[in-house]
Formats: sequence, C-alpha cells, structure tokens
Amino acid sequence: MSAAGSPRYAVSLRSRRVQKELDAFQEPDYRRLIAALRELGEQPRPDGCEKLYDDVYRVRVGVWRIIFRVDDGQHRIEVGGIRRRSERTYKGIEDLFR
Repeated sequence: MSAAGSPRYAVSLRSRRVQKELDAFQEPDYRRLIAALRELGEQPRPDGCEKLYDDVYRVRVGVWRIIFRVDDGQHRIEVGGIRRRSERTYKGIEDLFR
C-alpha cells in the first residue's frame, strides 16, 4: 500500500459484462484475479505487463489475461476484459474501451 494506506490508482470494471466474467470464475482463479486487480491499484504497470496499444495493457494471471486501460491523469484503471489465453483473446480489444 502507499504511504497514505490507500491504493495509488482506483481499479474499476468497465462494464457489467466484465463483472459477470469475474463472478463466473472458480474460487482459486477468482482469488488470484482479485489479488492481481488489487496489485494493479498499487502498480499499474507491473513487471510482465505488456502494452497492447495506446494506454491499453494486459497482465498475465496464469492462463488468464486481464486487459486494462491506465489513466494516469485521473489515477484510474479500467478493466475491459478478463479472458483465457487463446487465439481470440485480443480480437476486438479496441471495442472494449469505446
């Protein structure tokens, strides 16, 4: 945590669809993903994260990918999707943040 005890960045889910994706996970994966989301609040660009385009990044959590946008001006992170790694993982990611 930061010196003030609160996260540096506010982490939010972009849509109800993302919330449903997160809620559908089994307990072990759910806990790991929640922990990764909390860590993003502290470190918006952790080691191993990859820039996809503009201000959109992805971070790996096992076989899952958290796709998110960083807004440094507002100190916010918007999660646009949580997807299993496959050929289709990154198709249409531009639409996640429109």
